[in-house]
Amino acid sequence: MLQDSKASNVSRSDVVSFWGKNSFGWDYVDSVGLSGGLISIWDDSLFCQIGGSKSRQFLHVKGSVKGCATPVNFLNVYAPQGVPAKKVLWDELKIIIESNDGFWVIAGDFNAVRFREEKRNCSFKQSCANNFNEFIFETGLIEYNMSNRRFTFCSENGSKLSKLDRFLVNSDFFNAWPAACCRVLPRRWSDHNPIILSCIPKNFGPRPFRIFNSWFGKSGFADTVLKANQEFASDVVSPDLFFLSKLRFIRDRIRGWKDDMVRKEGEDLETAKSEYEALEAILDSREFSEEEE
Repeated sequence: MLQDSKASNVSRSDVVSFWGKNSFGWDYVDSVGLSGGLISIWDDSLFCQIGGSKSRQFLHVKGSVKGCATPVNFLNVYAPQGVPAKKVLWDELKIIIESNDGFWVIAGDFNAVRFREEKRNCSFKQSCANNFNEFIFETGLIEYNMSNRRFTFCSENGSKLSKLDRFLVNSDFFNAWPAACCRVLPRRWSDHNPIILSCIPKNFGPRPFRIFNSWFGKSGFADTVLKANQEFASDVVSPDLFFLSKLRFIRDRIRGWKDDMVRKEGEDLETAKSEYEALEAILDSREFSEEEE
């Protein structure tokens, strides 16, 4: 399931362009002007919605997951800024959680931190943290450890950081997937980092080798293939094994050419991305120097 806590003026065509032609279901909360907005999207072949509720601050989707006998509740949250308004939201969500059985997965922008260490150069309101922790405790929710980053929000100049986004689950879900992990992904076009909850580790083995039509027009591709064909030598007698060995030799040469091509064409972009992520990692441990800022 894909969840987004800031969906502004979403249309079905927008969802189709993102999700492709696969069968999907979705539910959303409209934005008010450029403010707010929520959307949750799921694969219809895996998840079937059977209920839910919504308001401007949350989107609750309840349904059944293929292969799972227990109902699953997904709660997409975009909390308000004010401390009293957040307290009202926590009380409302508590009623919804207690009124629905099954697994619970709650995610989004909570606009609140649990501890002082989850903020840097930002004002910390103990009453806000107390209200948030009380909500988590009274509903029996559990938070997965977050990897890759300590913070999920960064101001434009990198001076203010907070952990505003997280995954919370109930004990039934945690007991079913104790090894699940929450990962923070690189931030590109937003002041928030995307986060993802991975429940089942998957290893699909080595990636298959593919040749793309666009490579035929690239400088050096044809020369690489011709040179590899001329330089290949083998003592293998069996024709089929000889042929496989030759293909493997040519494939390895093409891979070398591809790596050089990608490195040359994307050097500036990759360098910028690496520097950006390195700076973002530095913010986890200290503030920027004037030069870094």
